[in-house]
Amino acid sequence: MNAPELAVAACHALDLAWTAAATAERAEHWQRLHGDAELATWLAPLQPTHLYFGSEFCEHLLPSARALREALSQARSAGMRLVLLTPVASPEVLAQLDVLLPTLPAGSEVVVNDWGVAHELASRFGDLRPVAGRVLCRMTKDPRVDAGWAGRCGHGLAAPTMRALFWRLGIRRLEIDVPLFADEGVFADLPLPAAVHLPYVYVAKGRMCRAGSLSVTGTERFAVGRRCQKECLRFSALASRPGRADAAASVQLGNTLFSRHSAAMASSLRQAVDSKRVARLVVPGAPL
Repeated sequence: MNAPELAVAACHALDLAWTAAATAERAEHWQRLHGDAELATWLAPLQPTHLYFGSEFCEHLLPSARALREALSQARSAGMRLVLLTPVASPEVLAQLDVLLPTLPAGSEVVVNDWGVAHELASRFGDLRPVAGRVLCRMTKDPRVDAGWAGRCGHGLAAPTMRALFWRLGIRRLEIDVPLFADEGVFADLPLPAAVHLPYVYVAKGRMCRAGSLSVTGTERFAVGRRCQKECLRFSALASRPGRADAAASVQLGNTLFSRHSAAMASSLRQAVDSKRVARLVVPGAPL
């Protein structure tokens, strides 16, 4: 394995012209997005190879057929391959996927976060490649966890039962986060080539959208099933506990809580990349 592939993730249309720019311009772009000069300098030499399009966490952000076709065209023009992100499935999601999946070119990767979706791909869309997403590849990443839990924050993905399940469903790649207290063994023990997300980790998700509920009053506030206005594309909220120093800064985006990599987590990931244990890096194409 040489340098890792680099993917840019988005749930809406992005300008990808910068991906073909010189290294210095790419560094400036990453710096503007994520406010980390060291991260920007590290990513800049890597030419983006994939566009991750869709959502791992919210059914309302699954793209329309038109949006997917436009993203496919845009990725092709930028010399990138499109990877479709899919969330936990509901009947509505499965109906949408029946429309979306046939539009993908043969060999396209689909990140699945639901075992039912993985089964659908394996049984009905054999020319597509399912990838186990972060919701399936669970591990402890809660920034409230004390360092004393460091030894309990593994992933268990190399267990024989998981290996057998991956193989039966045709899953040959994984998507993971950096554990809160990562060590070299976390990346060494992975059973399949892995894409690692940065500079945020997904901590937890639900169905309630915090931003979308703030304008709602009465008993419907913070309830599920309300009409989505995609408020998460415009608003996010810092999450903190007064008087407590959590291991990493947290942000609530829609129905999902994320935390930013600590310096130790970033260092652990870079060591894993240097050791050629990471196949792909996945970075948001817009600020959280």
